[in-house]
Amino acid sequence: MLNNTESEEQVTALVSLFAERLASYGNDVNRARHDLGLRELWAFTSPEIRRHLLLFVSWEARHSKRDDAEALTTADQYAWAFAGIASSWAKQHQDGDAEAFCAGPHAARHAASSLAFDRDDLAVSLETALLLTIRTPMPEQW
Repeated sequence: MLNNTESEEQVTALVSLFAERLASYGNDVNRARHDLGLRELWAFTSPEIRRHLLLFVSWEARHSKRDDAEALTTADQYAWAFAGIASSWAKQHQDGDAEAFCAGPHAARHAASSLAFDRDDLAVSLETALLLTIRTPMPEQW
């Protein structure tokens, strides 16, 4: 079992990789989600890390604005729901941070768990992670 530091390091490395790959595809999530290397890496990533990543990028994307013209795929729906829950949670927990959000009991954690542990929906969970990553401000260091 991973400790929090190992988990956070893996999540940070994955988010950085996702951001790099997205940039290499001109921020085209559709092209990035078909990247064989990302798909294989995502499949071999533990479900706990996938869940943590989904929650972390949800937290980071909580201030993003939705473009109503965007097509609503299943992954879009998850991404906007997760970011919306993170935004609401942040308003309710003024002193809250990413770590507390990732560990706390709320609807996004339950949905992220379901999505991350479902091996049949790896493509949807990867696309959701990429959609949230693209909406995440990317500081030099977290």
